[in-house]
Amino acid sequence: MIVTRFAPSPTGSLHLGHVYSLLYSYNYSKVNRGKFLLRIEDIDFTRCKEKFVKEIIDDINWLKIPFIRTKDQSLRRKYYTNALNKLKSMDLVYPCWLSRKEALDALSAPHNNTLERTNVLLSEKEIIKRKKIGITPAWRLKIKECLKYAKFLQKDLFWYDIERGRIKLDLEKFGDIIIARKDISTSYHLSVTIDDDADGVSHIIRGEDLFESTHIHRLIQIILNLRATKWLHHSLKLDNNGNRISKRSGSLLTIKRLRESGLNSSEVIKLANSK
Repeated sequence: MIVTRFAPSPTGSLHLGHVYSLLYSYNYSKVNRGKFLLRIEDIDFTRCKEKFVKEIIDDINWLKIPFIRTKDQSLRRKYYTNALNKLKSMDLVYPCWLSRKEALDALSAPHNNTLERTNVLLSEKEIIKRKKIGITPAWRLKIKECLKYAKFLQKDLFWYDIERGRIKLDLEKFGDIIIARKDISTSYHLSVTIDDDADGVSHIIRGEDLFESTHIHRLIQIILNLRATKWLHHSLKLDNNGNRISKRSGSLLTIKRLRESGLNSSEVIKLANSK
């Protein structure tokens, strides 16, 4: 059975761009007589707010889009911890003690557009000092080692996009990405991949802005022996000025604001689907 999902983060109100993506995913499952899930991605406790969870659900119900609600990310922390521990046991990750500024400075260094083996950028003495004052590390994937492991497993180093076909994994351009942030002990890349597998999602339908991230998510599927999915990356909804609608820029185009202006659900859906 085809299973799709809509997975908003409760860091702001839903806007027309969200509705466009929501409808894309819902209609794909409907046409194929599948399931459509709603998952709240609230793992980032530094930015997520409960009031937006309620608002998101209220907006989707008002739009008359039926969904099956699955577990919020905040209820799945142990699964992310287990996945990270597995990567540690496989020696495919390492602790990164750099601050955000230090990492950005390292990236801006000449001929260094990706971070690789950041543990060599600090002395052992400095690492011990940071440990003593209570600093915790982020964890980075050893990208080259992950690729070697994937090849050892004789896995197909491709992912499949419904509209573009087979796409070869291209990962070395990312460098050793953070797989677990120091503040939340996971990352978008790790949690979303674990979630989609746990929810039985077969087709991940999302915006074009996440196209490159799919290389990372397919790699995580391979090294953690998760189910392979298919992806579809749709175009982004733009405002009248040709700019992408976002939470920051789309305050006038939120569902809440449009509802208050007197539009009904059919009119909002029509507006979301308009060119």
